[in-house]
Amino acid sequence: MPGGVTTSNSTPITFTNPLQYDTVEGVLDSILDTLRGIIVILSLVFIVIGAILYITSAGNDKQMTMAKGAITAAMIGLAIGLAAPSFLKEIGTVLGWDASVNQDALVGAKTLSQIARNVLDFLLSIVGVLAIIMLVVGGIMYLTAAGNEDQLDSGKKIVKYSIIGIAVALASLVIVSQIATFFG
Repeated sequence: MPGGVTTSNSTPITFTNPLQYDTVEGVLDSILDTLRGIIVILSLVFIVIGAILYITSAGNDKQMTMAKGAITAAMIGLAIGLAAPSFLKEIGTVLGWDASVNQDALVGAKTLSQIARNVLDFLLSIVGVLAIIMLVVGGIMYLTAAGNEDQLDSGKKIVKYSIIGIAVALASLVIVSQIATFFG
């Protein structure tokens, strides 16, 4: 060009992000959420498989042991998969994370003590309901025994153990509530 002046007709090149995440943390959070979902689904599948093995064992000790092992391992995996955000939240509390750390995944996470309390409340409610149902069944058996000593004894035992079950469930509920408020 004359006078040493060069002109350029260049257009800027732009790259669009093919991912929906702008940070490495976002990608890792997504991967961890996906892996946690897979762990939960696999755990539930293996709990069902273990239950089927146990039901179809027909007293075969080897198959019952395998079923119990599958259920136990699946329950441990399920617990870890469900409690992962809570573990991260507890670690963040211990390390003193502040608002500068990305805690979006931790906002809805319960603490480990809250999870334990919810699980205990659920289990105690099941025990209480089952004990009340068995109390009714034992009462019906006792009332309809009509001189049958075996049915009369069975009804008495069912009523007795149902009352003990209700007492244990109520006492456990009180103890769990007191411990929860102590550590609360």
